Formats: sequence, C-alpha cells, structure tokens
Amino acid sequence: MKVQIIVNITNEDHSPAAESTAIEVNVPEFEAFTGPENFGEVFDQYERNVLKARNEAVAAATENYLSELTKEKPSLKQRSEQGE
Repeated sequence: MKVQIIVNITNEDHSPAAESTAIEVNVPEFEAFTGPENFGEVFDQYERNVLKARNEAVAAATENYLSELTKEKPSLKQRSEQGE
C-alpha cells in the first residue's frame, strides 16, 4: 500500500506557480494490523514513513518555489551568488 503526497504551489487565481511535487511512500497494509497488541508498532511504521515523505515533499516543493522565484527575480540570484 502506498501514500502519495502531492504539493502544488499556486497563484491566487489557482494557476500553477511552480512545478508540482509528488512523493510516494510505502505504508503497512491493513492486514498488518492484526490486533491491539501490534497496533502501536504498525502505526509507528506508518507514521514514520508518512512524516518522512511529507518532509521530502515540502523540501522538493520549496526548491521548486525558489527556482521559480529566481526565474522571476533574477536579481535575487545575482545577489545570492555575490554573497550579499
């Protein structure tokens, strides 16, 4: 089973402002939850995988955002390269 996290950065008019980011991560199948005795362990696996994927998706989306920003505002990239 997989969870897919998609991050879209959009303008106010809902048009895309940057490339979409999608991350897929494996999570335990429903059958892995065999009873109350293993719920915590299996849910922990689920939660860790999903949180890691969320962090990766947001990091990639931020890179896309900054890339688009430097395309729109080239002076920012020049200042960054000059160490300002």
